Amino acid sequence: MTNTDRTPAIALYGATGHTGGYILAELRRRGLTPILVGRNAERLRAAADAAGLPDAEIRIADLDDHAALVAAFTGADGFNRSVFALVYLGGGVLAAAIEAGAHYTDTSGEQQFLRRVLDEYGPRAEKAGVTVISGVTDNNLAADLLADLTAPRLAGPVELVVTHRSRSGGNGSKGSAKTVLANLDWFRNGGWHYETGELRTGAAARHRELTFPGDTAPTAVTKSPQSAALTIPRHTDVTYVAGAIELAYHANLSGFTSDALDLIPDAPDSDLRYDVIVDAFGPAGARAQAVVSGGDSYRDSALLTVEVATRLAAGGTRAGALAPAEAFDAAEFLDALAPYGITWSIALQ
Repeated sequence: MTNTDRTPAIALYGATGHTGGYILAELRRRGLTPILVGRNAERLRAAADAAGLPDAEIRIADLDDHAALVAAFTGADGFNRSVFALVYLGGGVLAAAIEAGAHYTDTSGEQQFLRRVLDEYGPRAEKAGVTVISGVTDNNLAADLLADLTAPRLAGPVELVVTHRSRSGGNGSKGSAKTVLANLDWFRNGGWHYETGELRTGAAARHRELTFPGDTAPTAVTKSPQSAALTIPRHTDVTYVAGAIELAYHANLSGFTSDALDLIPDAPDSDLRYDVIVDAFGPAGARAQAVVSGGDSYRDSALLTVEVATRLAAGGTRAGALAPAEAFDAAEFLDALAPYGITWSIALQ
């Protein structure tokens, strides 16, 4: 639902978490008072007050109460969701948002949930006239937009490798760790990659080393489950898309357990600078490297979801479940992030 004659009504499920706090702060900065949806009115009110949004409307709905969720999202121009492990928790909320006629975005980084969104919920959203853009994180959205801009510069079908690399070595939040633990085998095995027209599991035999920005020597990498592997082939001429992770970091997953989770602080480290890197390999040895750099993975994911939600509320985007580059002009969107200290570049090699 879109009404351009009034201030957009953005509903948020997940306001009490770390990323949710950043989302609330950005909504307040933009002069928007959200509708906060969740299970605990007291916690939601505390989050609103802490963000300087005392007039935020509170609507109560449990994750398994479809009617209450539909009622909570009715009247919203856009819906923004920020919780962990959406592969298990997200379907009911998305279904309710579609039924309520609310455009939808979330901060999921889970391939399995995104595939459900595209294959199962996409047709429902299109029929309902609702736009759904899932997986809006610093990593997934940036990689999808970079691919759209980089591949055409190599004049032919390309192979792409997407890497999210920490520039600070900081640790993430307990919520992120819970998501990894809930999908641990998927993370260990590298998830899906795209190859010659289909999504595949198993080892991706190409590009075992990558030279990252600012480095002179290559780094050993292995496959990782990047959601952009599902969205990029929808709009870009590619024969192969895979996620990559530094081999040394991937090795840490082998010892990750629920006991280790108890030792992780609720809040992430304060220094979470990062690069999202898209290495492109074209015909006849042509290469390019595209990079988005930001200052805080959680803050930037929050900024991106608010940017997406407000754009969807403004209207003009076709219905259905879309990749970011199917919904927006890639260069214009990335340029709009400059005031937040998020930069991008593409270099032919």
